[in-house]
Amino acid sequence: MTRIWILMFILSIATVSVNALEIIDYRGISKQFDNADLYKLDRQELKTSREKDGIVRLNNWQGFRFDLWLKRQSFGEYNNIRFESDDRYLVSLSRAEFEAIESWIVVAQDGVPFEDNSLRLIFPSLREMLWISNLKRIVLENFVPMPRPTKFMLMKTFLATQKLQTELKPFVDIEGYYFRDFLPAMSKTDTHKVILCSRDDLKQNLDFPFHLEGAVLEKTKDGTYNLKSPQIPGGMWVKDITYLQCDDTAIIEQSCINSLINMHKLLSWEVSPELEFTIHKADEVLRIGFADALAEPQVFEGALYFELN
Repeated sequence: MTRIWILMFILSIATVSVNALEIIDYRGISKQFDNADLYKLDRQELKTSREKDGIVRLNNWQGFRFDLWLKRQSFGEYNNIRFESDDRYLVSLSRAEFEAIESWIVVAQDGVPFEDNSLRLIFPSLREMLWISNLKRIVLENFVPMPRPTKFMLMKTFLATQKLQTELKPFVDIEGYYFRDFLPAMSKTDTHKVILCSRDDLKQNLDFPFHLEGAVLEKTKDGTYNLKSPQIPGGMWVKDITYLQCDDTAIIEQSCINSLINMHKLLSWEVSPELEFTIHKADEVLRIGFADALAEPQVFEGALYFELN
């Protein structure tokens, strides 16, 4: 009989954790909100309009303003807020970005509740790729933004030092590089903070090994690079990567060096007109102003690595 009660207790805990929204504050303290209780909150109507493939979709949702609800919970200070789904899809926003827009947790569409009391996070003013279905976890972070790298390398030059592989399980018919193989050449720690930036300015903040265990940097036939990871859903796979930062080292596509202007906004780098590049080549070291270098990216041709000082 005792074993039966123990088993029932374990099952009840599992049921709560599966159907609860976890919020972790900046101190690492976790609090759970049962989805069923969130479904009982007063609901408001939200209408959205989305265009995809030339087709406009109008939707009616029922839920509550999440940004207002979160303020009432008094979780304390934070600089960044991260949302995660049950399949590890994630969206990160600074506190300033989050507080400047409306956010909703919706629990029904056209008056029909979602299955299993699941939660959906919606930002009406942002692109749909930043919405999250099956919201399970919210992390309030209070940390110093990732610093500017101390060392930059050209992507083509760096990857030429790595072994190109043609069998990258669990993926098939692709060639490229395992993250676990090339990240140690960029940083000697066991865990890493990784930032990816695509040619169309989409950015992703990920952790190794949590999000990137078994992940690969795919080299396509046209010479671009894509992220594929069995740890995260395909919707988070970044295509046509032009910038990859691992801790304090970064690799960058030469033709996209001007994306450093956007990166300093994302990571709160200190950038001023006085900054200059120190470009290390096999037979010379060049010093050139920040703006001048971005206007003449050919000066990076043949660089072993460069610094921004």
